[in-house]
Amino acid sequence: MLSVLIVDDEYEIREGLRNRFHWEDYNITEVLVADDGDVALRTALEIRPALIITDIKMNRMSGLEFLSALSAEEDYKPEKIIVSGYDDFELVKQAMKIGVCDYILKPINLDELGKMVDKSIENINKKKLDHRNRQMLKNQAVFAISKMREELLKEMIEQVYDPNLEMRRYHRLQTLELEWMLKEPTMLIVVEADNLKAIENKNPHEKELILFGISNVLHQTLEEEYAHPSALYKDRYNRWIIVLGSLSHEQTDIAQGMAQLFIQRINDFVKITASAGMLTKPGNTSNLHHMYIEAVSVMEQKAVYGGNRLFTEQGLFYDGESDNLSLQNPEEMLDLVRYGSDEDITRAMDTFIEMIQSWQLTQLRDIQQKIFEWLFEVFRRGAEGTVLKHWKNNPIAVWELLEQYDTLQALREQTEVFLHEIAADFRKLSHTPSQIVSEAEKILHRDYAESLTLQIVASAVHVTPVWLSKLFKKELHMTFLEYLTDIRIKKAKEMLYDVQFKIYQISYQVGYKDPVHFSKLFKKQVGCTPKDFRRQLGIAEE
Repeated sequence: MLSVLIVDDEYEIREGLRNRFHWEDYNITEVLVADDGDVALRTALEIRPALIITDIKMNRMSGLEFLSALSAEEDYKPEKIIVSGYDDFELVKQAMKIGVCDYILKPINLDELGKMVDKSIENINKKKLDHRNRQMLKNQAVFAISKMREELLKEMIEQVYDPNLEMRRYHRLQTLELEWMLKEPTMLIVVEADNLKAIENKNPHEKELILFGISNVLHQTLEEEYAHPSALYKDRYNRWIIVLGSLSHEQTDIAQGMAQLFIQRINDFVKITASAGMLTKPGNTSNLHHMYIEAVSVMEQKAVYGGNRLFTEQGLFYDGESDNLSLQNPEEMLDLVRYGSDEDITRAMDTFIEMIQSWQLTQLRDIQQKIFEWLFEVFRRGAEGTVLKHWKNNPIAVWELLEQYDTLQALREQTEVFLHEIAADFRKLSHTPSQIVSEAEKILHRDYAESLTLQIVASAVHVTPVWLSKLFKKELHMTFLEYLTDIRIKKAKEMLYDVQFKIYQISYQVGYKDPVHFSKLFKKQVGCTPKDFRRQLGIAEE
């Protein structure tokens, strides 16, 4: 379906062409009119008709001036026919120079106009076909380059480094615009969805949607939040391998922050938990394979500590939005009974049967024994005051109680009773959740300029990262990262009032090693960049 714009300052000609010519025979369904060049220009730019027929001479803005103004639009090139008199030939020549395809003399012969319109429609269809073919070739080229990049990355990362291939890889990296991997230290991050096999068993279609969603989140996060070169691909185990460039040894906390942001955004937008693994030391193209193997290896700790975390060789970090506790992690269970409510304990026990099934035990006595050992580990770690009263008095009684039950549901209920009893004892002895959060707030306000992570602060206040994250949202109604960002941005706004500080200096002093990342984050929080913020204050640009 096409549209045409008729431009003429004579009403009879304008309306005659609109009503007497059989536009529908040429697949033209919309006929627009304008009585002058300036009106026509506004209409053309707004509606973008495929064909324009205009008088060359008009009172206010001539047809020639109208078409000249329109020719400045790079992405809009309609077919153009001009209507002229016998004495307008010089003007017609000028019109031809700005892309007019044909002209017709007054008085207009409708049969002759029909032939011109037919020719114009043929040109329009040819342009559409050419554009479609060019776009198809472009898409094929982009896809081919993407596949070649993926194959090269797979080769470099999943295969042991071979120095004999270095020159060949050097040329391929340059050809595929990945030469930045040769110049700067890089960090490698592995990201995978938690419990993907279980999701696939329940609904194979849902698995594909999740993989598609994670891919989109990772690409968009890199585009929005990472100011340097990067590359990623998905390996055969449905893990995403992300390589970050332009990182020095002092900037590895940026990579760690990106990994935690990946997890958080997967939580937010894909609505599942995910884990990431990485080494904290940058590498280069010769040790990408080693970095990959080690990142996968450290991520295997999630079998013990639970997912939705970043794992490194230095420990595990948490920065996701999920409050899911891992029953298999004794430290998290201890925090649960120390600081959680009875409702928190009951909620956490919803995954009790899943934990039992993950042990892959088939004999009832083995299951009872494993639950007993699991409880004992929680009790042992909480060895203070009256918390161990069950074990001090008669640990055999605990075993005998568990031994009475022969279904997982009944074992769950009895285990939950034990946990509620421990929690009641702890409430008489422990700091309140508010005290824990208060101590964490003091650290954040004092050390906001340092490379703080949830793991570091949690360790300082003697709780697990997942529990500190939960307490922040419960007590302050915001995440740990949101709270830290709020402190840093408020401090940055204060410093922007002081002209002695350059913006990049402010970035470093509030805890961001990458000024570009700081500027993006500031704009996201405040609504304008630091430079624009200063302009609004009347302070000259740097």
